[in-house]
Amino acid sequence: MKFESAIRNSIETECEDYFLGIVDFYHLENSLIEKYDSLISEYPRAISVGITLPNLISDGVKKSYEKIYHETNCQLKYITSKLTKLLENEGYKAFTIPKSRINDENSISFHETVANLANMGKLKKTSL
Repeated sequence: MKFESAIRNSIETECEDYFLGIVDFYHLENSLIEKYDSLISEYPRAISVGITLPNLISDGVKKSYEKIYHETNCQLKYITSKLTKLLENEGYKAFTIPKSRINDENSISFHETVANLANMGKLKKTSL
């Protein structure tokens, strides 16, 4: 758990309200991860980070959803980039998968799969 503490400290330098999930795929038998088999065989663990969206009202000015979505994704990219460097400095192979919008409603992203397996939420199509 020492390393999880280092991960949390890294995230907390950038935001206070976040969710963290760590998944070890080794013992899981789940149909959702079958399509990512080659990725999982090379990287048998995953970290999922979520941050709370800011309020829609900031300084009395209503921000658009797209702007908030963009700002939040930029913050997540920065946090995950820092985590990747932290892991690599500890000798682990690591990379960041950028969050992307999926237009196919039946498609489940790797992000959603990892978050679900880390008990961070249910798989639903809410665009978040």
